[in-house]
Amino acid sequence: MSNVETGLDYAAGQQNYRGLLIKGSGLVPKAAVVLLPDWRGQSPLARDHAAYLVELGCVVAIADLYGDGFSPDSPDQVGPMVQRLIAHRAQGVEGLAACIDRVRKELPDGTPVLILGYSAGGMVALDYGRSGQDIAGIIVCSALLKTAAEGMKSRITAPVLILQGTQDQVSPMETIAAVVKEMDEAGNDVRFELYSQTHHAFDNPEAGTDPNARLVYSPASAQRARRAIANFVAEVSCF
Repeated sequence: MSNVETGLDYAAGQQNYRGLLIKGSGLVPKAAVVLLPDWRGQSPLARDHAAYLVELGCVVAIADLYGDGFSPDSPDQVGPMVQRLIAHRAQGVEGLAACIDRVRKELPDGTPVLILGYSAGGMVALDYGRSGQDIAGIIVCSALLKTAAEGMKSRITAPVLILQGTQDQVSPMETIAAVVKEMDEAGNDVRFELYSQTHHAFDNPEAGTDPNARLVYSPASAQRARRAIANFVAEVSCF
């Protein structure tokens, strides 16, 4: 059965966004997942992650990280775009909130909605949870982890799953420990799954397997993360 892809337009403030809605043909979704991709946006990898979730019975919206449907096609574009997300974290939350509101209009009433964020998308996903919004669950995988920004609350009411590599140079163990401390002190329902000998972008086959590189693909960790994601989605959605 083929999947159906349609554009998903939404706006927050003066910024327009263009996401992508992917669903199984003729299927009533058990849950919806708003997927915040890594720096490349609506890439083949993001679509592959989405296809896996559709197989689980979910409808998936790939959110627009940067606005205007922009998906970088060169690593040279990454730094400025990600730094903009870091510098304006509240804007990321506003954009994600608008995406979720838009997705809910496409769903039967009562459909659970989760967030899944990769790399910089993981930062936005956790910040959305900190904003106190209503969501069924939050997953971050190989995320650009950040503790709460100044003035941002640390309480997250939804259950959270965090999947990280112990060799991640983008979010090293010191950062992971700081996030663990924040989550514990806030009384959040968070589970951490750490993969040894695993670097940033472990879910991305295009990252290569050079253990000395900053981004490194790990097939074993990628498969373990997918199983953890499937189990979490089923648990919080009561499949």
